[in-house]
Amino acid sequence: MPCRVCHSTKLEQFLDLGDQPHCDSLLLPKDLGHKEPYYPLQVCFCHDCTAVQINYTVPKETMFEEYLYVSGTTQTLRTHFQDSTARLVKRLGLKAGDLVVDIGSNDGTWLACYENFGLRTLGVDGAKNLAEMANKRGVETWAKFFNAGVARDIIAQKGRAKLVTAAGVFFHLEELHSVTEGIAELIRDGGVFCVQAISLAGMIKYTQFDQVYHEHLTYWTVHSLDRLFSQYGLEIFHAGMLPIHGGSMELLVAPRGTQKIDASVAKMRADEKELGCDKIETYKKFAKRVWEIEAELMAILRDYHAKGKKIYAFGAPAKGATLLNSFHITTELVQCAVEVNQMKVGKYIPGARMPILDEKTTDVPDAYLILAWNFLKEFLPKKRDYIMAGGKFIVPIPTPVVIDKNNYAQYA
Repeated sequence: MPCRVCHSTKLEQFLDLGDQPHCDSLLLPKDLGHKEPYYPLQVCFCHDCTAVQINYTVPKETMFEEYLYVSGTTQTLRTHFQDSTARLVKRLGLKAGDLVVDIGSNDGTWLACYENFGLRTLGVDGAKNLAEMANKRGVETWAKFFNAGVARDIIAQKGRAKLVTAAGVFFHLEELHSVTEGIAELIRDGGVFCVQAISLAGMIKYTQFDQVYHEHLTYWTVHSLDRLFSQYGLEIFHAGMLPIHGGSMELLVAPRGTQKIDASVAKMRADEKELGCDKIETYKKFAKRVWEIEAELMAILRDYHAKGKKIYAFGAPAKGATLLNSFHITTELVQCAVEVNQMKVGKYIPGARMPILDEKTTDVPDAYLILAWNFLKEFLPKKRDYIMAGGKFIVPIPTPVVIDKNNYAQYA
């Protein structure tokens, strides 16, 4: 397939995680009698524009029309969106009545933060169940997949936007070019686009290979995003890093020539180049480290199993399915996953066929395998008593480690 960004055919595969089911297509008990669909999960590097991407597209309707990830589930993410709102309103000088459009708005958690500032808001999300949740809480949301056509509908009905946001969604886009065209239209009259996306540089630095799954079609750097935006008359004028999701970029984008380019953009470019984000050799080393992590983690899990210890997965995030299925971890080693998201409870993680139980009503194991390691700082205080009583956290990324009462303070 051609590059998703520049349409070049000079793609080189560097990581093959095998055929895997779509991570968020959780199974019901009635589904266990037949095999779920599997799709290739292979990661490539474009030698022309340096964009990193997977080379197979599961249709967006399969992945997103009913979506079980809910933004409001964790306090960490709610606080992140509150902080992001205050920062953007101040930096961009947004005023009451200005329109904010959020692409992939989920349950409306981020848009709800703008209410206190008197801003008009509109969410656009292809997941019908999440759009319904958002509308019920009073956050107007269109149950559509955003693209250039939807952007024109918004302009016709609401006018152009002063701010368009996309948090944790810009790597999901099957219609990448149509979406970017739509954003350019929406912000044409003095608006700004804010994209928050997992940093590819961070993924490389900390071997966050489990951020790779079928929903994540592209993995971004400033350089590769700039190649995309430049095709639509847009440019990045500010770049920053946020701690959310293991390290995310926050880039501010505007029509070319309308904003002064901050020094932060050149700095992030330089940091990415120093890390080797523009070289295939960097990604080959990344792939080698993935299989070293497998060996280290499996040694820990097998040791616990040999000693008769009980291990549960803590959380059932999308990234967890990638880790379990890439390393072929089944219920022989990890008996179940526990969750607070009631939309996941009672279902099974695809591939691994691991049952998802309610954390509140499930006994505690000898150790938890922390699949949602990006929320470790939130989980540790909540489970302090468990750890002090002898419980363990097995954290797989970036280097497998066991957290217990002896080293708890170091990580908390």
